[in-house]
Amino acid sequence: LENVIRSLTNPIMVVQPGFQAPSRFLFAYDASPTAKKVLELITSSPLLKGLECELVMVGEPGDEHARQLAEAKQVLKSAGIKVTTRLLQGDVVPVICQHATEVGCDLIVMGAYGHSRIRQFIVGSTTTGILKTSHTSLLLLR
Repeated sequence: LENVIRSLTNPIMVVQPGFQAPSRFLFAYDASPTAKKVLELITSSPLLKGLECELVMVGEPGDEHARQLAEAKQVLKSAGIKVTTRLLQGDVVPVICQHATEVGCDLIVMGAYGHSRIRQFIVGSTTTGILKTSHTSLLLLR
């Protein structure tokens, strides 16, 4: 699946059994260039209009993360998307998957494979971890 996702430039939707149209989505945001591109795609596409957004960043509390979340929230709000922000702590993959379930998100939206294969080999891939762990449908944007 990773090779297919890496070879495509179009959005990829991975759905779970019993999929229904989502009413609330979680946007996993890390302020990376890929995440900023995803933010632009979310705001310019009619696909997620009318849905509530749970904007989530995983990291240590601090002014920089708060600023990044506030900027992304403002962009989403300006596009007419109702948004709630959360700065969560812990290991990215389990925290995102658990939070999506806890707050009732039907869909996780995130950038896919924003780092090189070498970095992925050394550090690991958030995208692959979410694909393996999540019980929530995913919209992966490249």
